[in-house]
Amino acid sequence: MTNSSLRSGVQKRSDEEKVRLCAANNADLYQAIFRAHGLPDHRTSGFWSSDAIAPPYYSNMTTLDPDATGDQLIEIDRLTDRLGRRPGIKDGFSKLDLNNNGFRLLFSASWIWAEPQKISSSAPHGWAHVRDAAALDRWECSWKESGSPTDANVFTPALLSDPNMHIYGRLTGGGFDAGCIVNRSPEAVGISNIFSLSGTPKAFRDAISLASIAFSPGLPLVGYDSGGALDEMKKLGFKPVGQLRIWLSGEGA
Repeated sequence: MTNSSLRSGVQKRSDEEKVRLCAANNADLYQAIFRAHGLPDHRTSGFWSSDAIAPPYYSNMTTLDPDATGDQLIEIDRLTDRLGRRPGIKDGFSKLDLNNNGFRLLFSASWIWAEPQKISSSAPHGWAHVRDAAALDRWECSWKESGSPTDANVFTPALLSDPNMHIYGRLTGGGFDAGCIVNRSPEAVGISNIFSLSGTPKAFRDAISLASIAFSPGLPLVGYDSGGALDEMKKLGFKPVGQLRIWLSGEGA
């Protein structure tokens, strides 16, 4: 099948199909992060989950099928028993109402999608592919400084040997002042963790350019955002295709 045929096929997908691919790509990212920490995970057609203590900013479960709510609720109960507390849940289709199950809604966001021909393929100046542990440590320090404070190491060196994961940073002095993560799935390329210490929209444009050339050309780009970040991505060719919700324990754990 030619690249033009692939692009044509992607264009004919419904928003529901696109959301499924967005959720699947995000689950691939979760799986890579957890496995890089040496943590167990479990995946079915309806959800991805792990009953280990999750790294900061990651949930213990993310849903993959809007029609599998029964199985998802059973898994939430199992995770709660296993962890001794209610886990973080990413509901990829905004189908679960957990208000009466001891959870509180942390935030809602939009899955976003960009067709490949709408994305620039030129490599931005000053960016580097992070390839060693020392550079990754500097990258994570900048990421935390940008608004994700935690004492834990979220991104471990094992990620650097994963062929489906690329971490990029914009060089400045001995460190990075902007960055992003790009991960590949069979039918989409995900972009996440975009940050800029200077707060300029150019980091979004550069990150999108990197994602468009990181892996297979002709694949759509996907991710999720809200607020000002969502506005920036829409300006750069992304379209909201569905809603997701993040739930946490109502007890504030």
